[in-house]
Amino acid sequence: MMNILLTNDDGIDAPGILAAQEALAGLGQVHVIAPRTQRSACSHTITLSRTIAVEPMQHATLGPVHAVDGTPADCVRLAVAALLEEPVDLLISGINAGANSGVDVFYSGTVAAAREGAILGIRAIAISQGLRQGLETDWSAATRVSGMIIRELLKEALPGPGFWSVNLPPRIPNEPRNHVHRVPVSIQPTPLGFVRTNRPDGRLMEFDYDAAYWRREVDGPSDYSVIRDGGIAISAIPLHGRF
Repeated sequence: MMNILLTNDDGIDAPGILAAQEALAGLGQVHVIAPRTQRSACSHTITLSRTIAVEPMQHATLGPVHAVDGTPADCVRLAVAALLEEPVDLLISGINAGANSGVDVFYSGTVAAAREGAILGIRAIAISQGLRQGLETDWSAATRVSGMIIRELLKEALPGPGFWSVNLPPRIPNEPRNHVHRVPVSIQPTPLGFVRTNRPDGRLMEFDYDAAYWRREVDGPSDYSVIRDGGIAISAIPLHGRF
């Protein structure tokens, strides 16, 4: 039985972390150590200049957890260096509410937690669930598919040194095993968009992010093109920076 660390960047109360915990049932002892609040798009930020508060607590759905006033990468570092007595055999980050395909791997706190695990020599998998406006997320399906993929990846050698990024489409297909694709990470960025508002005094402008995730260009098969077309994407991400 493995010693498993489970974290995320959506926070300890996000539905995706419960789905991930359920996906790990039977694989080992699962330790949930996650940010207290939403920390999406914090990338690989680590906390150096202030004290990090950690609260051991009994979560209503997750059971015993550690809620961390820090980033996903902080959670991994604290787990390894201070909170867990036994070495971590497997790190799962997610399931993120929203895809982390393409250049998102540089922005994502979910992916950063898996990367931090890989840096520390831990087998790590980031899992993200694509979202589309008007389409309800089926977390039960995400649990089933994630459990299947985790068990398959455990049979493989690490993309070493590195980790895996798994992206699930907004609607998970029937017979998901037939729709799994091993693909590289897309290098096409999401087209940028901002809505500008001018303050009445004219001295300050305000901008709200307004990009359309599903409208980016594609150049060959990639994690983005697979989930856009309804498939399941698995990408090996090496630490040396070349996809």
